[in-house]
Amino acid sequence: MKVNQILISILVGISTGAQPIIGFNYGSKNLTRVRKAFDIALVASEIVAVIAFLIFQFAPMRVVSLFGSEEGLYNEFAVMSFRIFLLLCPLTGFQTVAAIYLQAIGKPAKSALLSLSRQIIFFVPAAVILPVFMGVKGVLWTGPVADGLAVVLSLALIVYERNQLKKVPLSE
Repeated sequence: MKVNQILISILVGISTGAQPIIGFNYGSKNLTRVRKAFDIALVASEIVAVIAFLIFQFAPMRVVSLFGSEEGLYNEFAVMSFRIFLLLCPLTGFQTVAAIYLQAIGKPAKSALLSLSRQIIFFVPAAVILPVFMGVKGVLWTGPVADGLAVVLSLALIVYERNQLKKVPLSE
């Protein structure tokens, strides 16, 4: 989870960097720049998230060894944890950019919903329910389940808001 927080911090940094650009251009009704800033932030976030995913899936022991070296069962569980818990981390870039984007265009309730969706709304119930059926592995599957559901919600809200942008009169 600590490694995931580092990834999320980087993604939030990228998204937060785009926020004033999106907000300023949205306010001045320069929707071409709004879309472009969103797209650039999304691409940058996804590149970082995919690189992290590749490291987590194909070199998890390198990351685990940064926190110390253990033997046998511990290492086996740590590798399995990385591979399962961070399975859908490439989707985290989209969810993070979407939340910041909604905040930048003056949709604080939707932004808050997205910000809370992964960590609280989906994660907590999954963390309670999945272990009942899957044991310890259920705890590990909580991450991908929460990520997947948060991305579905993010996608729905972003598609809706991008369609609403088409209805806003353009600046001259």
